Amino acid sequence: MMKVRMLVLLDILSELTDEEHILNSQALLQELSKRGYQTDRRSVYRDVEALAEYGFDVVTTSKGFFMRSRKFTLAEIMLLISAVQAAPFITDIKTDALTVKLKSFLSVYHREGLRNASNIHGRKFTNEEVYRTIEMINLGIADRSKVSFVYYKRNINKNDVLQRRGKRYIVSPYAMVWVRDRYYLVCNKDGKEGLAHYRLDRIRDVRNEKIPITPVDRVSEYTEPLDVNDYASKHLNMFSGDIERIWLRCDMSLLNELFDVFGEDIPVKNSGPDHFIARVESAAGEGFVNWACSYGGRVEVIDPPELREAIRARYAEGAELYSREPSPKN
Repeated sequence: MMKVRMLVLLDILSELTDEEHILNSQALLQELSKRGYQTDRRSVYRDVEALAEYGFDVVTTSKGFFMRSRKFTLAEIMLLISAVQAAPFITDIKTDALTVKLKSFLSVYHREGLRNASNIHGRKFTNEEVYRTIEMINLGIADRSKVSFVYYKRNINKNDVLQRRGKRYIVSPYAMVWVRDRYYLVCNKDGKEGLAHYRLDRIRDVRNEKIPITPVDRVSEYTEPLDVNDYASKHLNMFSGDIERIWLRCDMSLLNELFDVFGEDIPVKNSGPDHFIARVESAAGEGFVNWACSYGGRVEVIDPPELREAIRARYAEGAELYSREPSPKN
């Protein structure tokens, strides 16, 4: 009973005290009584001393007792909550639950102050399996075991559609990387050369196949451990510059890639049986030109005219280059 009482006392100090809110021994006795524990002042002092001796930052003053520091500072909790709430792959339900857990590290007074300051939910996806997906993939990476899963993509109506008629993807997982508010698995698809990346929020029903992974240096130019930063910079493009409204006409095969890059709330509509038109908000600088040109004729910039001209000039430059004789090799 005494050991449990000490833990209850720790909860009271953590929840109800800080440098601005100090509880004296009588107040602590009342709080303990509310929770079903009767004791005396001497025992309270002894328990507080034991908690401080164990390492908890409980301070005793002439006015009473308070918890001076916790595992996380208020600023650290605010940063963590903001990151959770801004992450689209963490669903609304899980965002709320994780926010409550993070706030539990603070006193009730600091929690109250965060009620409005941290309410910044943005666009959220709906895959409630995402925690299990992360855990299972991380286990595969740690065990160097292949994993399998089913994968969903969005169609033109923005509905989830099971890929490959439900046939499982079997991959060697190497890393998970968070880029542009998306969480990706970087892996090698069984029987294929090179690396691929899949959105974690589109992965479902992950299983550990208990089969050793294919080493990354056998299927790519990378050595172990995989240089995730280098991979992300080359394959998960970032754009910079002033934001503009851009109209695109794209091959239907690129629909999900546009959702990956610009978000699933962009306006899209059919443009014939094999193409769609999309309006995106993006920086229209060199990075965008490089991105659009990487798809060749599968992406057409309709507007703005300055960006269309920049891409036309880039293609003309390439055409002129390849109209000449090849450059010498040395």
